[in-house]
Amino acid sequence: MDESKIISSVKQQYEALPYPPRNPEDEKIRLLRTVGDTLSELNHYCFKGKKNFNQDFRCLVAGGGTGDSVINLAEQLRGTSAEIVYLDMSAASRRIAEQRAAVRGLTNITWLTESLLSIPELNIEKFDYINCSGVLHHLSDPVEGARALASALKDDGAMYLMVYAEYGRHAVYLMQTLFRELIPQHLSIQEKVNMARRIIGSLPVHHAFIKDLDKWANEITASGYGDSGLYDLLLHSVDRCYNVNEVYELAAAAELRLVTFLGSDKRYYDPAQLVAEESILTAWREKSLQEQQSIAEKLFSNHIKHQCYLSRQAACVASMDDEDNAIILEHELANQNMAIHEAIKPGETLSITFTINHEKTVFQLSGNKVNKACFRYMDGKTPISSIIRKVKMKCGDSEQKIRSELRSIFETLFPMGCIYLQHP
Repeated sequence: MDESKIISSVKQQYEALPYPPRNPEDEKIRLLRTVGDTLSELNHYCFKGKKNFNQDFRCLVAGGGTGDSVINLAEQLRGTSAEIVYLDMSAASRRIAEQRAAVRGLTNITWLTESLLSIPELNIEKFDYINCSGVLHHLSDPVEGARALASALKDDGAMYLMVYAEYGRHAVYLMQTLFRELIPQHLSIQEKVNMARRIIGSLPVHHAFIKDLDKWANEITASGYGDSGLYDLLLHSVDRCYNVNEVYELAAAAELRLVTFLGSDKRYYDPAQLVAEESILTAWREKSLQEQQSIAEKLFSNHIKHQCYLSRQAACVASMDDEDNAIILEHELANQNMAIHEAIKPGETLSITFTINHEKTVFQLSGNKVNKACFRYMDGKTPISSIIRKVKMKCGDSEQKIRSELRSIFETLFPMGCIYLQHP
């Protein structure tokens, strides 16, 4: 199938079944958080914590769909001079995204109905940040798409990329192959969906997809994404997957570097999170980071997507060594530094339970006067150098001990995605 036919087929799908299905009225009661788009996280990983989002910050959401990322970014950047550009070739998806923005009263979005492959011909200014979630794996030539995106990225800019992962989607690709062989291609989209549901209903209980059904229930059930999700998951005309090494290769083909993997499963890119056997850990430590991540992917074997930041910069991650940075708590711990400060009792262990991406996490902290004082100033505004000075005056401990305590707090919460660094 040539590129024009692929684009036509994909466009037809998303005109008939915008994905993911969204009700604009839901914007009155909730804001969906999208991976990679939290500004404090983006700033920490991609701009050394130094990006000022209030000054002409430019975002491109390439393949914006029904608007999750563009709404999340536009809401965070409300009241600034930032511009968010939405780009998608589905007019039906764009209408839903525009309706969601209208419900929120967002006016900082520019709307384009185009394929991301047309970016080099659009003559638009370059971007500080590009979000491309779930798009490149639906192109016949993902490298061409990645290069088109990179051409629109500023030299110091960053990109969030999500592509499907290989090992956690084996049952999906088995079903896609089955449907291609069994469902006539001349049927309408709805007829294909109906026949697919009948086939799923007749699968034996030992079938790989049925055994894995809980993983995909939200995508295909009426209470989840329904027909739109089923078609996108199992009947899509173009769908390829990537392993860790292939993600690195895709980034390199666009002359970009992989900064970090993201998402609720990001700790499972570290073999040490999966196996405790010291002799095996010793062998891993001799390997490069990419090799370790590739090994961990196979050990975990359940990634269904790879989510990552890409950049041209070799060193773009904020560091605790830069004491001009402030420390900010995020997500469920956002603005909770004073509550934690007050809850800490020296000599006692404090347990805090919170949920990230539907997964409960328990953070345990052995209370002492130093970390109690540190949390008071972890407000995203007080530089580390000032925290050290203030805590020293209050507690009388050495700067070295306070630095060590701050680093311990940071290293405990950082893998959970609950703490970042930023210049005030």
